[in-house]
Amino acid sequence: MEPVSIMLGGWLGEFATLKIAETLLTGVRSKLNPQDIDKALKAATTAAQEQHRLLFYSCPPDFIPRFLAQFFKGSGLAELQKPLNNQGIPDVDYLVAAFKQAAKQDSKMNQINESLVQPWMEVFVRTYFQRTTEYLRFQVAKADYCQQLVNWFDDVKFAGISVAGQEIEKSEHLAQIFVMPDVVEERQKGEILHFSGHGSFENHQLDLLREQGKRVKLENRAGRRFNAQQLFGGGLESIRQKKVVLLGAPGSGKTTLMSYFAVMLAQQNYVLTDFAAVDNLDPPQPPLKRGEIGELHRDSGNNVLGLNTTIDWLPILIKIRDLARQPEISILDYVRQFAEDTMAVKPLPEGFFKYWLEDGRALILLDGLDEVAEEGKRYQVVRRIENFLGQYKQNRAIITSRLAGYKRDFFKTQEFPHYQLQPFNDDQIEEFINRWYDSRVPDKAQAERRKQSLRTALSDNPRIQLLARNPLLLTIIALIHRYQAHLPKERYKLYDKAVETLLTSWDANKELTNQTELKYLELDDLRRLMEILAYWIHTQGSGGDKEGGTLIEKDDLIDQLSREIQTLKQIQRYEAKKEAERFVNFIRERTGLLNEQGQDYYAFVHKTFQEYFCAQEIDYQADNEGDFEIILNHIREHLHDPHWREVLLLLIAQQKPKKAAKAIRAILNHQSEYESWLHRDLFWAGTLLTENIKGLKGADKGLVEEILTGLVELEVSDKARVGERVRQQVYEIFCHLNETEFEQQALELLKARAERINEERLLEYRAALGEREAVIELLLSRLKDENADVRKSATEALNKLGEDSEQVVNALLLRLNDQDPVVSALAALVLRKLAQGSERVVNAVLLCLDHENSGVRTWATFVLGNLKQVSEKVVDAMLVHLDDYSVLFMAAHALGKLGYTSEKVVNALLLRLDDQNSLIRASATRALGELGHTSEKVVNALLLRLDDQNSLVSVWTAEKR
Repeated sequence: MEPVSIMLGGWLGEFATLKIAETLLTGVRSKLNPQDIDKALKAATTAAQEQHRLLFYSCPPDFIPRFLAQFFKGSGLAELQKPLNNQGIPDVDYLVAAFKQAAKQDSKMNQINESLVQPWMEVFVRTYFQRTTEYLRFQVAKADYCQQLVNWFDDVKFAGISVAGQEIEKSEHLAQIFVMPDVVEERQKGEILHFSGHGSFENHQLDLLREQGKRVKLENRAGRRFNAQQLFGGGLESIRQKKVVLLGAPGSGKTTLMSYFAVMLAQQNYVLTDFAAVDNLDPPQPPLKRGEIGELHRDSGNNVLGLNTTIDWLPILIKIRDLARQPEISILDYVRQFAEDTMAVKPLPEGFFKYWLEDGRALILLDGLDEVAEEGKRYQVVRRIENFLGQYKQNRAIITSRLAGYKRDFFKTQEFPHYQLQPFNDDQIEEFINRWYDSRVPDKAQAERRKQSLRTALSDNPRIQLLARNPLLLTIIALIHRYQAHLPKERYKLYDKAVETLLTSWDANKELTNQTELKYLELDDLRRLMEILAYWIHTQGSGGDKEGGTLIEKDDLIDQLSREIQTLKQIQRYEAKKEAERFVNFIRERTGLLNEQGQDYYAFVHKTFQEYFCAQEIDYQADNEGDFEIILNHIREHLHDPHWREVLLLLIAQQKPKKAAKAIRAILNHQSEYESWLHRDLFWAGTLLTENIKGLKGADKGLVEEILTGLVELEVSDKARVGERVRQQVYEIFCHLNETEFEQQALELLKARAERINEERLLEYRAALGEREAVIELLLSRLKDENADVRKSATEALNKLGEDSEQVVNALLLRLNDQDPVVSALAALVLRKLAQGSERVVNAVLLCLDHENSGVRTWATFVLGNLKQVSEKVVDAMLVHLDDYSVLFMAAHALGKLGYTSEKVVNALLLRLDDQNSLIRASATRALGELGHTSEKVVNALLLRLDDQNSLVSVWTAEKR
């Protein structure tokens, strides 16, 4: 017989299927989980077998794990539970005697070498006790680590704003105030969304289902938008990639999202799905892996969020700017140092982080690559991150950065798929408004009045509504709305009002000068000091590096402030130092503008505030000196430096018309390197127009037209060097001119070159620049065109517009009956998207289930089956049509995707398992499997279908049982 040791890895791997750990933990109050016990048992058995391999030499290898499992769960159970109950080491002599007795009673094991049982058991017990003790230390340490992580990151103010005053303005827990954003997957080169129809769908339900699946997959791959929680956990559209890059604009919520993920996982309020175990279902759902105990975890809308299992995960949140400051130590050492020194975690046992990392059970969150200001250092830290993630490649990781300054060669998209955070939609803005006032105003009636007031303020001002799609700006708008009567329309004015509110609204009944906290400083001094401080950090920071950054050491902070206060107030240095310390405490505690970033470092609560104050300081210097060249010099020196981009935008946007025009003219004539290819100067000037700077046309008559004309020429150019990336930048600038005083002029210039612009693209420009209603009217008329290609194009255009008016919805419902199957499919996909946020659309589609045309009923079922939120009304409608042959397959499939597990649904599907039609049986089988229902009744019914003569039924039954 082949030596058992050779078979060791094979039969040890079967332990996971035998649920030994779950049995050992039954009735035990232990901090250990089944994964810890499994590892300890495997380690102990491996050690014992390696040293005394001849014990089982005469035994059939296949029976060894079963025998051991039976012993561990039977006569050996009480002794193995001792370490779990803190009762010490198991009794070796007892286990040896029990082991021999159990072997004698098993005909396949009674030939073991009894002389080896004692030494084998000694090694086993010693290793088992060592490992369980070690893993217990890890679990105790993890509990402390997670608690401190929650204390550190759960207190982050949403978007960095908190006003302490008469009303309680302390930050809420993230789960209470956080609104989950959406992300869009960046398209890969050559990945184009297209549809091609073939065959007749009317009488081939299975072909129809497959065709729909292909189209949904194509749609999902091509820049699909989905909830960002799916980057973290499971779901009906789970993200399979383990490592992703998440890009976003300033204030888009990258840091808050990372904190939310870390805190939710630390609090065990969220679950992770092992995507490696996700099968090929359409759409994929996380199954139970062999040996795991779990169930699908759903939210209040019955959406699958992930898999509740006994696996525990460790969140590791790393601020990349802090990591970059310590290039001499490994990332693992940095993580330990941050936990113990900054988060005040108790000293961690040796190997603590490796324990989860080596198992692939860590979520690694690396936040803020853009905050490493110098590009060369960014490349260095990227290499460190790649090496670290490569060493522990089984773990999940998310890396965040601003778009500006991010290089596409930092992380290869083949290994790190890239996603972009999306602006809030109307539903997310509404959710934020509700959470904001529900958490801050105890009186429900008053809260509702304030909510409605803010909604009205947004709806009455389209420009403000556009700004409100940025989470940071929305928070600022809500803050200003609460304390101020007027909401500014310009971005820099919003920041100005926010700062004014933060500095003055902390206590409405008291003046700053009446406070004992600050002895020498007055209200106006606070803003000036913040401006000086922001400029110093941005240009130099604590490291003395020329490129600056976002951090300042506490000693440097006090020193810089002391110098400024001494000069400003003409006081002694020691008095200035004391006032600087009081100032730091005041700004941190009362305004929230400065945050501690560890024991010895400070930073602005959001980089945007640092950039705003820095811009204010440059403007002050120029105004104080009466020298506009100071501003122009900053533009010349930092024009295309991403670290300075927001500073310069805010600086120029606040200038008076003639000065703003002069600054923009300087940018336009900058003659940057490779300008004829990259057009960076032109794009910079165009971006400034999107800031809606007033009076530019009067200050420089030809400036605006020169910029817009240059952009139009790029739009219509057929030169090879005007690539897709250039055209995309042109498109984004033009679309962001909506609600500015330049939109009409831009649209007229585009229309003048209409013969050189793709018609679909020109319609998008028209819709963005003030002619949305006219464009929709035109597209609706084209939906009736005799040419199917025209109808297809019109449907796709309506999809991009996202219009859900009654007129549009009714027109799309008619297209479900289109003679061209591709038009029908496109109409269904558009309705599917509109139905996600509109009860009215859902109701309209439900009526189509009773349409005389079977194709309409089928497509309507498809739309309803792809809803993110399930309702009793939708489910009942589905159940009614399970007897409709033409739509049954899609209806049953949809019920499975909806994941609705009521007895009513299950019983209805079980009845169809005995239907004479094989397609009906197959559809019911698949639906039951996708429901994830594991009752004995369902399992037994599916088992009976294993012998079904129809191969499709038997295959799907085997998959689902």
